[in-house]
Amino acid sequence: MKFPALLKRRSLLFLLLGITTAVLILVASLLYSDPSVYHLPELNTPVPAAVYPTPTVRSLQIRKSVTRLTLTEKTAFRNALKTIKNTIPAGSQISIYDQFVVQHILTMGFRKSLGASGAAQGNPAHSYPAFLPWHRQFLRQFEIELQKVDPSVTIPYWDWTDPNALNVILQEDFLGGNGEGESIELSSGKFTGGAVNSNFFTDWKLDETIHFDPVTMTSLGIKLRRFVAIPPCAASVPKADVQALMKFDNYEIFNALIEGAIILNSNQFVAGWALHACAHSIIGGSVVDPQNPLRQTRILGTMDSIPSSPYDPIFWLNHANVDRLWAEWQDQGHTGETFYPSEGMPYGHNLHDRMWPWDGGSSQPGNYGIADLRPLLTPTEAIASPADLLDFRNLGYTYDTDRLNAIDRQAYP
Repeated sequence: MKFPALLKRRSLLFLLLGITTAVLILVASLLYSDPSVYHLPELNTPVPAAVYPTPTVRSLQIRKSVTRLTLTEKTAFRNALKTIKNTIPAGSQISIYDQFVVQHILTMGFRKSLGASGAAQGNPAHSYPAFLPWHRQFLRQFEIELQKVDPSVTIPYWDWTDPNALNVILQEDFLGGNGEGESIELSSGKFTGGAVNSNFFTDWKLDETIHFDPVTMTSLGIKLRRFVAIPPCAASVPKADVQALMKFDNYEIFNALIEGAIILNSNQFVAGWALHACAHSIIGGSVVDPQNPLRQTRILGTMDSIPSSPYDPIFWLNHANVDRLWAEWQDQGHTGETFYPSEGMPYGHNLHDRMWPWDGGSSQPGNYGIADLRPLLTPTEAIASPADLLDFRNLGYTYDTDRLNAIDRQAYP
């Protein structure tokens, strides 16, 4: 082979290798499992003095554990879900429910390379301090839509440490079972899953351009998909993991650890699956690299596609539990603005920054996904900053846990 031709082939090879590397880096960033993404203080960083709530008297709605729901409450929640899933408001191309899915997807679009504009920097909902307040607002807005259908409905929570909770969720009288029709061989055994055929989801049609695998950037189809309890995540979370989480006094550490893309190992933050992130995988399932179990190579089910995960109603139960644990942590002496960073974070994550999409239109996401979803999004008139979300009781709800109830009984006689 002549030298110029060989040089040309080598140049092409290096170009392809460069593109492949860039794609892998992009995939890794989308899965947000790199500890360097997080702004984390030293473990011995001093924390402010404890501040306890001084709430005003009001009637609080109670979010209950799925294991404490009556059949009437399950039915009301299901009916409200189905109603907003099948209601397309005037001026919209998609249903009320699908609007929330698109909002969640487009949080992944805040990169200049994708065409994002405005003040927001970094993912407004993940990997930074606003993970907790952003999802608190997201849940509350969703709950309000459910309550327009039935004012008695609240979002129940899935206590990951309760082995019976998942069993309750997956019953036919609630949110259906595992997927069916597909088998997958892993080193740990053979597992089944696929499309969910529960009666509840008979007319639960997903938009194939909104429902996609963020690793392969291909559609996951029009049917809800589940592969329940595939390794590396078991069907429940050890209580010790939650107890260890609650011992941290620093908000940024608490926030990063509960999100679950990092863990604390030998006093060092490293990539890992735990808590909220593992709960996604318990329902959705994923295929991982045998040489690197933290690197996903294929998404199997809806809940494990982080962008599209709200398409599975279990998403809301998972995040209600995240919010419940934050609420409990706040009541354990971590209440008030001193327990949230006031500055030094990307815009949208500081205490008084407006969070997209509740920012009055000051920021716009880029084109992220397998289709341009931005035209589908209906702007919201709501305005919210992390400071607005710190007092969950001021939003009108509480949880049925004994600790929270004890405080509520004193504050709301």
